[in-house]
Amino acid sequence: MTGFILFRNAVLRVLRHLDEALAVSGLIWIGILIIQILSFGAVDMEGLEAGDPAAVSGNGLMLLFIANLAMVIGSCWIAVEWHCYAIEGKRPTSAFPSWNGKRILSYFFLSILIGIGIGMAVGLFAGVLFSLFGTMLSQSIGGLFLIVVIGLPAVFLFLRISPVLPAVALGNKLSFGEAWNATKPHSASIFQAAILSIAALIVVQFIAPVFGSGIVGLLYELAVGWLLLMVNVSLLSSIYELSLKGQLHD
Repeated sequence: MTGFILFRNAVLRVLRHLDEALAVSGLIWIGILIIQILSFGAVDMEGLEAGDPAAVSGNGLMLLFIANLAMVIGSCWIAVEWHCYAIEGKRPTSAFPSWNGKRILSYFFLSILIGIGIGMAVGLFAGVLFSLFGTMLSQSIGGLFLIVVIGLPAVFLFLRISPVLPAVALGNKLSFGEAWNATKPHSASIFQAAILSIAALIVVQFIAPVFGSGIVGLLYELAVGWLLLMVNVSLLSSIYELSLKGQLHD
């Protein structure tokens, strides 16, 4: 098993089951799209990027908060439903995905916990790196490579303990230690998959300026964001299957 096969399995799972992917996520993502467009219209994005405090009014700030919250909760909702389909084959039974509040909120808070833990570890690593090499490092290797140097360990650590998330989505319990031990035999493949995940993100970010920072750029970000979400959730499902069940499904 190679990381390429693991990542390809995640991508093909979305493409081969596009109808189910849209059924699971379509209406939720449309709702997110509407909220994002409304908040986009209420905020002076150029002023915000320039650091102008007046770029966001009181109502705009509230809309921005709601938009971000909707994005996070909606993504967790989609992730839980897609894990259930990808791993257990539970197909959507209606046009609107079912709401399982306990699992979705558990997924949400567990994601935050993982993010904080990995953020602290990677932040410590980055602090040591910059304290040793400082400006010389950023000037010699460039910002893009710095993203890889700092981001790759973060993504790898996340993927190594990621089976806890599909487990929560399925209503099971899995500790971080159990997830780490289960993924240990597949560390090399997971590391390769982490490299491919970062490469895909870099490509997306590289193309983004072509669409500008207006409404077209926002639509591009939302469309690509949906695809990246589905592929990444599929990747977590694939790692769960490989580590806990010993095989991958299409």
